[in-house]
Amino acid sequence: MNKKTAWLISPSSPVPGEGWGGVKTHTELLNALLAKLGFEVITIVPSGVSSGGAGIEPVASAAEPHTAAWQTALRGKAEELLAVSGPDVVISEGYYAAGIEDVLKKRGIPLVAFVHNFHLVHFQKLWAEIDSARALAYYLVKTIPRLLLLIFRHERPFLRKADMVLSVSEKNSALLRSFYRLPPSKVQTLHNWAADVLFVRSGTLRAGTRAKLLLAQDPPVFLALGALWKPKGFQVAIAAFKLLAAEEAAPVLLIAGSGNYEPRLKAIAGKQLLESGRIRFLGTWPREDLPALYSTADIFIMPSTHPEGLAYTLIEAMAAGLPAIATDLGGNTETVGDAGILVPHSDPERLCAAMLKLARDPGTREKLAARSAKRALELFSEKTAMEKLDSVLRRLC
Repeated sequence: MNKKTAWLISPSSPVPGEGWGGVKTHTELLNALLAKLGFEVITIVPSGVSSGGAGIEPVASAAEPHTAAWQTALRGKAEELLAVSGPDVVISEGYYAAGIEDVLKKRGIPLVAFVHNFHLVHFQKLWAEIDSARALAYYLVKTIPRLLLLIFRHERPFLRKADMVLSVSEKNSALLRSFYRLPPSKVQTLHNWAADVLFVRSGTLRAGTRAKLLLAQDPPVFLALGALWKPKGFQVAIAAFKLLAAEEAAPVLLIAGSGNYEPRLKAIAGKQLLESGRIRFLGTWPREDLPALYSTADIFIMPSTHPEGLAYTLIEAMAAGLPAIATDLGGNTETVGDAGILVPHSDPERLCAAMLKLARDPGTREKLAARSAKRALELFSEKTAMEKLDSVLRRLC
């Protein structure tokens, strides 16, 4: 029997270390998952995002997927590959396969769109970035019309042409069915997943990393992880920790990530907490070392002020047995469930109360930690994702 072939069209490289972000991680994991399902995977990416290699086909364009430049270049690459042999299925990260829908349809090749945070959700994400009157004016005059144009001229038509639309959260699936008017039978949820054999709690990693960071073994350690920009809400986490620090002398807050918002966050933290080491900025933490960082912490914080699709850091932390405190936005609600505490976004007092509860109550921490690991294994494991993806592809191929 001939081996089946899948094209994965993405803005990100499938090679670890070449870039970062949610779609990047998804591309890596999806590429690996397709290979485990027995597919030969050809990942088609914009030129410049990867050094290349076996199974990677660069497109001579770095344009956005809605532009004629990208669609023309992608069509040329598709026709070049189709002249040799065609795939059994094409999977598009978002609408990066725009421009070849008709080519695929003529050949009877099914098209699957994998949707993360689509343009409708970007209204709230970009709103969360506003920090001045000028930014507000730009949002009203430029951002809103642009997003509407992208939705109705490009994104929605592409998703309607796809044979199947996979969403990373039930909340986003509901929005796609209602606002984008996609047939319910075409939309299915396939949650992001974590490598459960990798993200496990380790006493050895905990002791070693705490020693490396010069942390005592006893104080409760909070961890916030991600890109340092305003919508991630780290400014809220810092404000909440400052309230906590006035009542509890031991806890420490670790912030791992990088971004141009870091100087502002350090200013909010203040000289005293930074110099005492109670708030520590760790910079970019290598992905392969994340299990050690999760093992080092006691409580994970996801303080987003915009709706996350289904954050990898949150499911990884839960897989590693960390109780989570997250804002009640987007996919956070269905991720955490009863394995953590949900709080309103942009509310330092409520976040502080949740942090104090877990800092002061090791018993509750242990109970939620066990629930976190169990929930992650049941809902967000590679095995669960593989079964769902296999079911979808068997129907389409």
